[in-house]
Amino acid sequence: MKQKFVRRTAALALAGCLLAGTVLPASAAAVSEKEEVIYANLTASGEVTGVYAVNSFAVQAGDTITDHGSYTAVRNMTTTDALDQKGDTITATVSEDGKLYYEGTMDTATALPWIVKLTYTLDGQPIQPEELGGKSGALAINLQVTKNPDCTGDFFDQYALQVTMQLDTGLAQNITAEGATVANVGAVKQLSYILLPGQDTDVTVTADVTDFAMSAISLNGVRLNLGIDLGDVDLTAMLDQLQNGSVQLDDGANALADGIAQVQAGIDTLNGNSGTLTGGSAQVRAALTQMQTALNGISASTDELTTLLNASTQIQNGIAQLDDGAAQLEQQVSFEAYKAILKENGLDLDQVKDGNTQAIAQLEQLSKVMPQLKDVILLLKGSSANIDAMQTYLDTVHGGIAQLHEGSSTLNSSYAEFDAGVRQLANVLTGMLGNLSVLADGVNQLANRYDSLDDGLNAYTDGVAQLKDGVQQLASGAVQLTDGTGELRSSVSGLDVGDQLNDLLDSLSGTGEVQSFLSAENTDVTSVQFALQTAAIEVPEAEAEPEPEAAPLTFWQKLLKLFGLYKG
Repeated sequence: MKQKFVRRTAALALAGCLLAGTVLPASAAAVSEKEEVIYANLTASGEVTGVYAVNSFAVQAGDTITDHGSYTAVRNMTTTDALDQKGDTITATVSEDGKLYYEGTMDTATALPWIVKLTYTLDGQPIQPEELGGKSGALAINLQVTKNPDCTGDFFDQYALQVTMQLDTGLAQNITAEGATVANVGAVKQLSYILLPGQDTDVTVTADVTDFAMSAISLNGVRLNLGIDLGDVDLTAMLDQLQNGSVQLDDGANALADGIAQVQAGIDTLNGNSGTLTGGSAQVRAALTQMQTALNGISASTDELTTLLNASTQIQNGIAQLDDGAAQLEQQVSFEAYKAILKENGLDLDQVKDGNTQAIAQLEQLSKVMPQLKDVILLLKGSSANIDAMQTYLDTVHGGIAQLHEGSSTLNSSYAEFDAGVRQLANVLTGMLGNLSVLADGVNQLANRYDSLDDGLNAYTDGVAQLKDGVQQLASGAVQLTDGTGELRSSVSGLDVGDQLNDLLDSLSGTGEVQSFLSAENTDVTSVQFALQTAAIEVPEAEAEPEPEAAPLTFWQKLLKLFGLYKG
């Protein structure tokens, strides 16, 4: 059923307010100022069936108003003064002081700021609203409100929309409406949704209904005014800093990723050389085993002594190589060495951490206005945390390598003395073969101690492998960081800190010119409001039963009826 707004004196009050609590200003506007209220009738599915505009002016007798709008018809709602409509221009000379209201009927094809779509299901099956009146079952009402791309102006992005739906609790039970504000108005459940400017919505209301009927759904739109006073805050300068900082942050993140890639390559090389270290250690262990065997079964022969001296030389050379390798590792594997590599490639981690701290402080201020910056803050904090974690890990590894180097140095110096003793002993063995047991004991002790060193080497190689995995994770994190900083750089660099910022400040602070919905030529508009209303869903009226047909009269009954004597 198509429904129009009731056009009577009450419409004068509605022209001044749409939402509960919205009151007309106490002071009268100048004659050049006007207020617009746009009314629209919708079907129960959301299609537009009628659009009307009520325009109001504060006037004095003798004033002539000029207004603009595309109307199929106009009507003076308050006085008998004639309205002159020529094209899109309406003029009137008023004869009374007070408020002049006139209504303009618009084309139903007029593009409103919002597209409203309502769909219904009963017991899980789609049903047309025209068929829903008087039905019972599990009802679901889906409401979708989206931006109308055909509507000119910024009404969708600047106007809030209040959607109100009323359900009779005598007809609807177990009502669910996620996200709605629910109020009890007598036996009626009033469901309200507030759509902020620029916000689409897709909500569903469910209920168990009996003999269902529902009054009209109202959608009221008003210009959002938060009254925000920014004071002396220079957002333009802050955005400029944000843009410059985002460029530096992105450059630093890319440099960090490059430095980590170089470190990763070095760790890969180190990991590959770990096999050489463990292999050399295995050779030393094998030589010690060979020496033990030789000493345990040695006989007084020059060849065996020569073998002994050669084995000792081999061990000394192997231990020296281990000590040199440990010394190189101690120099190469440290956080300071890591920082130095990065600094040579243009990235100072200390500056990065300081820059992150400054950027976080700035972004946390901006996040109050731009909540999307919170994800960037988390990225920056994660970057600083990754640097700290890498320092902790490299310091731990460096400590282990330092211990390894200390042990290898001690072993190297000790074995030098041992080797000297071996050679002295070999010289004496010519005449003191009986003392070979002393040498055998020394070799056995050395072999036992070397087991500890070999275990340390194996633990070190395992640590290098873990370090490789950690650097790989760090490299992956650096890639994610560069992706994030690149996105931030792209997003921030595209910000128009001029018009966009001014538009944002105007919308939040309540400043800026009110745009006429009816015509761009209406420049002195103080208020524009929207009132949309759907058709109600009603129980169809029961069809009247046909009266039974009377039996045909006989000739005599017709004759008596002619003279008024028939009583049938």
